[in-house]
Amino acid sequence: MAEFDKNDFGTIIYTISNMMRFVGISMIIPLIVSLSYNETLYAVVFFVMGFVLLTLFSLTKLVIKPRRVRFKHAVVSIAVAWIVMGLVSAVPFILFGINPIDAYFESVSGWSGTGLSMIPEPEKLAFSLNFWRGFIQWLGGFGIVLMALMFYERPETIHHLFAAEGRNEEFSTSIQKIALSIVKIYLLYTLVGVALFCFSGMSLFDAVFHSFTSIATGGFSTSSVGVGFYGLSATISCIFLMLLGGISFESHYELIHLKFSKFYSNPELRFLFVVILLASALILINVFFSGKNFILDSFFYVVAAITGTGASTAVPVSSLPALSVFILLIMMIFGSCYGSTTGALKLWRIIILYKVIRREIHKAFLPPNSIMPIKLGEKTVSDESAMKALSYMMLYVALIVFGGIVFMIFGFGVVDSLFIVSSAQGNVGLSSFSGAIWFDMNPLLKVLLSFHMLVGRMEIIPFLVLLKGMGFGKRIV
Repeated sequence: MAEFDKNDFGTIIYTISNMMRFVGISMIIPLIVSLSYNETLYAVVFFVMGFVLLTLFSLTKLVIKPRRVRFKHAVVSIAVAWIVMGLVSAVPFILFGINPIDAYFESVSGWSGTGLSMIPEPEKLAFSLNFWRGFIQWLGGFGIVLMALMFYERPETIHHLFAAEGRNEEFSTSIQKIALSIVKIYLLYTLVGVALFCFSGMSLFDAVFHSFTSIATGGFSTSSVGVGFYGLSATISCIFLMLLGGISFESHYELIHLKFSKFYSNPELRFLFVVILLASALILINVFFSGKNFILDSFFYVVAAITGTGASTAVPVSSLPALSVFILLIMMIFGSCYGSTTGALKLWRIIILYKVIRREIHKAFLPPNSIMPIKLGEKTVSDESAMKALSYMMLYVALIVFGGIVFMIFGFGVVDSLFIVSSAQGNVGLSSFSGAIWFDMNPLLKVLLSFHMLVGRMEIIPFLVLLKGMGFGKRIV
């Protein structure tokens, strides 16, 4: 028997309807782009999709009365919404002639901010379709909860949806103010990115696209080479934007309001820069003794890996020495700051793991029943929260191992298998595969990677709650 009754399903459908209405409204932007480039076919596609989504889910809201949304409803709604958005957003790619599996892969990669692509030559796409790729990454960076906040009637609903998507920013007492602050910061940095890329010599279209995908830590590019195709200045600009995307919105709020001491006191932020410098130094040493001159590219890939951007230069990851590839693998699993646009484990969980191990070592030298609280900056982390973080880490790594084993069954090497699964689940987008191997991959593996991208974007738990709510896997969850 399913864990949810009819009332629960009604509440979930009502909540998803709010999110999908916003997706329908967002079709206005690619519609305008299509018209500006005289791409009538795509203008019709985006108009029809927007109209259908807005009409269908508005009618759904009228039929289903407003409901009280609890946390279990919010979690399942988030999980289902990501899956449905991937399906809906794949339609323009299918109409372009991309097979359905590759189209869904591209769509999920966009919304999840992963950046792995099944399009060999994106520069040959229609302007409006290319814009759609970058735009859904930009929207995905917001998070669907933030995008749809304008449609929620109850503060309690907003709070549960925020928590379900893993957002607990505390730089404002009002959840609406939090959303507005995030939107302002996101728009500001997007405009800064456009200016930087235009200054680098990009066309306005390419500048907007790469600003979208860099600040959202997505990684899609209008070039098959990547952002490195556009030169040194564009590469450096991308590094700057990736770092901005990897920092939490709360820290950006403090920085913009000149709260430098509070900004600097964030232990997760300090840890981020230490890890980047240490990883970059190790890779630079490794590259130097390998006789290769990939200095900027090495630093670029460290930032791209830890921030989950997955952007690339003219030097493919497969050209780096084995140790460097392994270090990038670790960076992709780590991820960046909590409350940012990035994926993966997030550094605060790594810090908690270190502090738990450190506490257990120190306890051996203390009197029995001694209490040693876990501190994360000025905040005390309860044992329950620490246990949740450690449990999540174990589950996260177990899923990577599972996906890696499947790839090994299909004949891929250990490092390549773990690398690509970590990249997908961490919503990164880097790949150590060559083009021919990547695009000719077995369709089952493409489906598997789509699964990892979705589960990584959901932070796993909503997916498990969805399974339990539908009555599946009771012995597991």
